[in-house]
Amino acid sequence: MSVGLRVLLIVVSLIVMVFVTRKIKRTDFVVEDSFFWIALSVLFLIISIFPKICYKLSELIGFESPSNFIFLSIFFLLLAKEFFMSVKVSKLQIKMANLIQEMAIESNEKENK
Repeated sequence: MSVGLRVLLIVVSLIVMVFVTRKIKRTDFVVEDSFFWIALSVLFLIISIFPKICYKLSELIGFESPSNFIFLSIFFLLLAKEFFMSVKVSKLQIKMANLIQEMAIESNEKENK
């Protein structure tokens, strides 16, 4: 891994960490959701500081290229994140529908009195 790429990964990881912590402080971001992004940034920091880890893991698993291992790993991480976000959105939609129905029932009861 070239020095320029390593420096870029370090800088981007630190920027993401600062951005996420700022969003948490301004209450624009839920702390539970920030764990994923902070963990991903820490992972990028570790990979950029110790690139041999990727070489060893990709060799151990059987990838021909460490970049293929990294891309596939990130793809699966983001796919898992998308799945859990879809589950969360579905739960919120169900709650919203229930609240709307309850409000409609209460509004109807007030009109009938």
